[in-house]
Amino acid sequence: MTSPSENSPQASPLLKSQALCLSVRPFSKTSQMVTWLTLDHGRVTTPVKGAQRPKSAFIGRYDVGYTCELVFYAREREGVHHIRECTPLLLREGLRGSWRAAEAAAYACDLTMRTAQPGMANPALFRALGDLLDTLPACAPHEATLALLWFESTLLHAVGLGPDFAPCPQCAPTPRRLFSVEEGRFLCEHRPSRLRTPPTLTLHDDVPALYRRFLGEPLAKTLLEARAADRRDDLGRPEPFPGIFGLRRFLGVFLSAHLDLPPGPRRTALDLLIG
Repeated sequence: MTSPSENSPQASPLLKSQALCLSVRPFSKTSQMVTWLTLDHGRVTTPVKGAQRPKSAFIGRYDVGYTCELVFYAREREGVHHIRECTPLLLREGLRGSWRAAEAAAYACDLTMRTAQPGMANPALFRALGDLLDTLPACAPHEATLALLWFESTLLHAVGLGPDFAPCPQCAPTPRRLFSVEEGRFLCEHRPSRLRTPPTLTLHDDVPALYRRFLGEPLAKTLLEARAADRRDDLGRPEPFPGIFGLRRFLGVFLSAHLDLPPGPRRTALDLLIG
């Protein structure tokens, strides 16, 4: 028989890690449920009891976009962990001074919460989200759109779901190829496929080239190069890199298909940045 002490938080290992706050939602009249992306333990959910009481030790200690030092008792039951301490390390106050930066950050945090796995450290994803949240307050609207596309590309690669853009070596070179969203690769006659039904997309070479470019350089360098380019398309829209609008469309379809995500939040986030 298990003793009562074995079910208490103190019977579980005490863990400490840097953590990015992804979501804060009500749990009761005075408590909240907080979801984090930790550097060392992946996605972690902690109920904070009495968080909204006037004398709570957690008032002002966390919010969406904060980086904190999180101390918690690891528990395997019901998918939640008992929080012990939370110390804010980086508040990112700039996210609260720009509604566009705030909504872009909220979308990125929600996307991360839906894709990061509990108990599985993903330092690349942790760094990418931190870089994005640091950068968004200083971005113009079209730069914030570019930053979100950079983050989505990096997230897919970090969680192991990135598309396979390798061309078939037996196919003649062509600037446009048919891509199977379900298979996650280009279609050709030399490789058998059972998924030749929609959704399929015709992609120009600019799209995979831009995707690989995003994976190969930090966000700060990408934005510097975009500002230096200062190009526009035929409609007068900022287009610092060829393929930017094709990549936006492709990522929307790919994320929805492979991560089972509703398209509405992404479309709203990107439209608000443009509008």
